[in-house]
Amino acid sequence: MATHHRPLHALLGGGAVADLLLWRRRNASAAAVAGASVVWFLFERAGYSLASVLSNALLLLVVILFFWAKSASLLNRPLPPVPNLEVSDVVVEKAVVRALVWVNKVLAVAHDIAIKRDRTVFIQVIMALWVVSCIGMLFNFFTLIYIGCTTRSVGSPGI
Repeated sequence: MATHHRPLHALLGGGAVADLLLWRRRNASAAAVAGASVVWFLFERAGYSLASVLSNALLLLVVILFFWAKSASLLNRPLPPVPNLEVSDVVVEKAVVRALVWVNKVLAVAHDIAIKRDRTVFIQVIMALWVVSCIGMLFNFFTLIYIGCTTRSVGSPGI
């Protein structure tokens, strides 16, 4: 029985993401770990919420674009290159289809539990929710993701 072994770089997609995860581009990998640390610090230690960070970032962007456009008209320079921001119907339809599939799966499980009285599915759902609850009490969500990402990237560079 012959097995075909593929390198880890190929299993991770073989592109820039694989290079980043395997620390082949050390500066980019270090920047990713530093960026994750800054994001974790902002959300967990400094007490920012996602809404406040997004609002402040958009506020800064609008102010920069406003002053750039005003100074461009005064100095006879070109206006800032702002693309036409539109969401196409195809993107919205794809998102709706994916959400619909997920919601239908959740409703099918709820139907199996409530109507068919499938005891095994009921016990599996109860156990999974209990485990998630116990883990959630021990760790904050962002802290858990930060620990997982940094131990993966720092703990095994260059495998």
